[in-house]
Amino acid sequence: MEYLILQAEETRLNVAHFGVSRRSTELIGAAMIELDEERPLAVALQSIAEKMTGSPRVILCLPPALFAQRSVALPFNDLRKVREVLPAHLQGDIALPVEELALGVLPSGEGQFLALWARKSDISAAIAQFREAGIEPQVVSSLPFALGYLPGVPPDCAVCDGNTLGLLEGGRLTYFRSFNSAVTTPMVAATLSAVELSGRALPPQLFLVGDGVRGLADADTLPLPVDAVEVPPELGHLFKNDETFQQLAGLYAVARASYAGTLPDFRRGELAWTAGDASLRRKLILTGILTATVIVLLFVSKGLQYRTAAADISSLNKSIAAIYREIFPSRAKAVDEISEVKGEIRKLTGVESSSGYLDLLKKLAEAKGSSINGLYEAELEGRTLRIKGDARSAQAVNEFKGALTPLLASSELGEVKSRPDGTVTFTLTGTLKEGT
Repeated sequence: MEYLILQAEETRLNVAHFGVSRRSTELIGAAMIELDEERPLAVALQSIAEKMTGSPRVILCLPPALFAQRSVALPFNDLRKVREVLPAHLQGDIALPVEELALGVLPSGEGQFLALWARKSDISAAIAQFREAGIEPQVVSSLPFALGYLPGVPPDCAVCDGNTLGLLEGGRLTYFRSFNSAVTTPMVAATLSAVELSGRALPPQLFLVGDGVRGLADADTLPLPVDAVEVPPELGHLFKNDETFQQLAGLYAVARASYAGTLPDFRRGELAWTAGDASLRRKLILTGILTATVIVLLFVSKGLQYRTAAADISSLNKSIAAIYREIFPSRAKAVDEISEVKGEIRKLTGVESSSGYLDLLKKLAEAKGSSINGLYEAELEGRTLRIKGDARSAQAVNEFKGALTPLLASSELGEVKSRPDGTVTFTLTGTLKEGT
């Protein structure tokens, strides 16, 4: 799956194109564009749209200052159900009407959730701006909501990227604060102290990532040990140096969170992305038209085949009728010439078969001589001959079998039964020779 991550800031646009799979992540391209009067955001986006390749999933990361939060406790863990009850749960607890808000949610523990929201007007304005530039985002979110996927940080820590301070517990975001200006040591210290005073336990360490936190690395007035996030060894092939890692680590985390399906998306309800649905509908309509065309052509082809076959059958019937008049010129016109011709052929075949059968019986009579009293059953099936009769003795039966040698290619004597008067009954089965 490919992701195009766009992080829009006041003076800068960060862009990263990732290819993400279950086992690996590929950095396809990245850019950091400074925004000013000569190159506003619209111009920068048009440049990106012209150079974009493939069909990546576009994710817009808005400034975290546009989003607010509240911790809520609910008696179930199904996020779908949480989203359904969240508007009613927040109604009355926040100053703004929930109808004007785009809501999101992140699980922060067992039965604990971090409710997130932003004004729909802010989200829709950002979507319209990017749509007009030719890059409509399919997902709208923010970088802090993916801090749990930031490479190189433990599951329990605080993370500061210069714009936001976030707290992670078990790899889940439980609290964040955005800064409207450049972050300073007193801001971070005051935020951590406020968190501690609220009764929340502070994590064991603070990690710094990004270019905007360089001044905090040597601060000794913070209540937590400070360390910088470094490139993990397993991602050394992806980020060639530490500078690239510091710039793109947050965008990488967003791509991984989206691939895992845990990134909150604020394009829901009336803000939902419908361009993909429209494209799918167009593809389905085109597929339906092509299918209907194929079916029509198939019926036309079968119709032409049927018409050709009907013409051939009619011509054949006329030929048979002409042949019938030649064979039987004196007969009146028949109702069904084909059936009458078939009947005459069967008659001729029957006569021929009867004649052959009579010739065979004549040969059997000649072969039996005077030692065979009589043949009371003779059956011919194909070229197989079965005979039943009675003879004066078993020796006479063997002599009869030998007399049939010129007639039969093979013969087999069946059961021979003796009678009180000394005569015997017998059965004989054989195969006629070719030409017999």
